[in-house]
Amino acid sequence: MESYYFESMDEKMERLNILFLTYCYPPQKFPRSVQISHLVQYLRKDFKITVVTSEPPREGDTSLLSFTPLDNVVYAKKSPLTKLIERSKGHRLKKAILPDFQYLWHFDLLKKTREIIKNSSPDIIVTFGQPMSTHITGLKLKKQYPHIRWLAHFSDPWVDNSFNDYNSWTKGLNQHYQDSVFKNADQLLFTSTETIDLVTASYPREVRKKTICLPHTFNPDLYISQESTSNKKITLRYIGNFYGKRQPDTFLKALQQLAPEYRSQIRVEFIGTSTTLLHDLVLTFNLEETVFIYPPVTYKKSFELMHSADILLIIDAPAKISPFLPSKLIDAIGANKILFGITPTGASQKLIEEMGFITAPPLNISEILNKLRQIIDNFSNSSLKKGPSNIRDRYSISTVGEQMKNALKNF
Repeated sequence: MESYYFESMDEKMERLNILFLTYCYPPQKFPRSVQISHLVQYLRKDFKITVVTSEPPREGDTSLLSFTPLDNVVYAKKSPLTKLIERSKGHRLKKAILPDFQYLWHFDLLKKTREIIKNSSPDIIVTFGQPMSTHITGLKLKKQYPHIRWLAHFSDPWVDNSFNDYNSWTKGLNQHYQDSVFKNADQLLFTSTETIDLVTASYPREVRKKTICLPHTFNPDLYISQESTSNKKITLRYIGNFYGKRQPDTFLKALQQLAPEYRSQIRVEFIGTSTTLLHDLVLTFNLEETVFIYPPVTYKKSFELMHSADILLIIDAPAKISPFLPSKLIDAIGANKILFGITPTGASQKLIEEMGFITAPPLNISEILNKLRQIIDNFSNSSLKKGPSNIRDRYSISTVGEQMKNALKNF
């Protein structure tokens, strides 16, 4: 593991003391863990940052620790009650009652953070969601310690998230907490302007004035400098999970309709999505010679797989307009590869097309089919190019980290 040594930029300038409160952090295998780690490692040379997080699982992604030293991490250990409820059955009942599955842990986080505040007098608290109940801790701390500035960071919309399946009780409960957080936080960070437009539409102008767009980021130092391997076929690779409404059904149907002379030129790989349902879909569409499915890999291994692909697939859930700008898309941009986005109108679609790449709506099989033909023709004619460096640099940690640093120093 690489050694880290952090020095102050100016020893005469007092460094801000900042607490990062997050459920997700390495070696926990969540995209959120990686994103927060990128920010922490960039910012800790200028600030004193303590990360307060949940206990790491026995089985995590240890490859994350190659770029995440844990010397500034404090664990808010789960109480016996939290562990009991988390491990208990009755998920449908818990889902119908709790704001989210990590709600009970926010009490453990609150207790641990209060202990830290008594001993360290932080200047700023930053809460990260998902899970959104982490922001409930921030809300309670702000009411108890109003002099401490509070920044709430959202990776996704809260109540307005299209993946939510709240009942009337949990929707009302989450709406109450969201209203309180938006009102009491000193600053609100979101990962796309589309998300800001969506979540602030029904709030007073004062809430909108608190918002800042801080996109997901990648660390270029983590990418392996190698080009794609010399395959006889064009390799299209999707790295990540499918869940909820984000499914590859329409893409597979388009592949099935692709003429044999086109399909013989490509190889499609799904990495991290090895499920019985997906295997059954491949068999149903007779795509065994085109589509290959592999189990999840470590985050570090995913960089190698991005580099050895010819084209990276982005597959999103259908929506009228999508505010999501997922971290997997930013990782793909960091890999400096050709992208094919099966994504609805919205943040991801605009960014992919801004880079000069092709997109198609998730539910439009004929358009996916046409775009597949276009991509294969363009690749064969060597007319597909990598994205512009100025757009790629927009999401580098050196850029996003500076934006976060300015947000912490200037509010």
